[in-house]
Amino acid sequence: MMSKSPLTRLARKLASGLALGALAATAAAGSAQADGFPEKPVTIIVAYAAGGGTDIAVRALTETLSEKLGQPVLVQNVTGAGGGVAAGQVSRADPDGYTLLATNSTSITLAPMVQPSMYDMKDFRHVGMIGEFQNAVFSNKDKPYKTLDSLIETAKTEGRAVKAASYMALDRLVMQYVVKEKGADVVLVPVNGANGAVQAVLSGDVDIAFSGGSWAPIVRAGDATALFAASYNHLKTAPDLTSMKDLGFPFGATSHISLSAPAGTPDDVVATLAKALEAAVNSDLAQTVGEKRYMDMTFQDPKQATETMNTEHETYKALVESVGTGG
Repeated sequence: MMSKSPLTRLARKLASGLALGALAATAAAGSAQADGFPEKPVTIIVAYAAGGGTDIAVRALTETLSEKLGQPVLVQNVTGAGGGVAAGQVSRADPDGYTLLATNSTSITLAPMVQPSMYDMKDFRHVGMIGEFQNAVFSNKDKPYKTLDSLIETAKTEGRAVKAASYMALDRLVMQYVVKEKGADVVLVPVNGANGAVQAVLSGDVDIAFSGGSWAPIVRAGDATALFAASYNHLKTAPDLTSMKDLGFPFGATSHISLSAPAGTPDDVVATLAKALEAAVNSDLAQTVGEKRYMDMTFQDPKQATETMNTEHETYKALVESVGTGG
């Protein structure tokens, strides 16, 4: 029962090639090696705790980055506000290439629209994408439903709302939109991060949960069922899983690991960082880590990364218009 919603209009816009392209001012240009850069260690501020997917992905890059840049690359974890604390800190740093932000792209493309933030999209230049989370919705293996439609049918037959684990703005928006479009109600059950979502599913406390990769190990172990990929197209790590496009939805929920610098960082500095970053993402270590953590470690250069961030922003803007802030 898809209506001509902001998301439907956005889908047509994307399909016709009229979505926001890369801003010329944000594309990396200049020499392959900035004169004198870097002359001291580069710090990557990871917006989440040590041991998470973003942190592990970034740490898999540091050896190659240090080798290519000729300087140590340090990693600092700054947590809080779903990545917002770190993003705010980097947005106010000197735009000299020595302080970078590694975060889930939604911290930049979505968070400022749905929560108080000290920064905005315009406060960053994107050095590149280092990977894409494999977003999917999953449930306990013992639940009677194995697809989205059967979940909705079960909830309606039992005269109740769908119970969904929730720990971030993206999952709240996606769950509300998907269930609403299927003609059912949803109750969001707060949990503590992706691990909390996994525990809520395994315990049977919720019907479904959303994650960017934590679902894969328990699904492959036979303890959970993946209902559908939250991305518009099929996932690289689970190509047979039903996608949002397959389900007839006009959008997909993607989230990347982005590496960004403060706005105003010189072109040649961004180009130098991007060249080293590409080599690091394509290294054997990074690719191995990506496979183990169910992440698609594929590099996007500054121009591609900017296009991706702009498209994400437009998608989530339309999603917020459709269902509100998902509070």
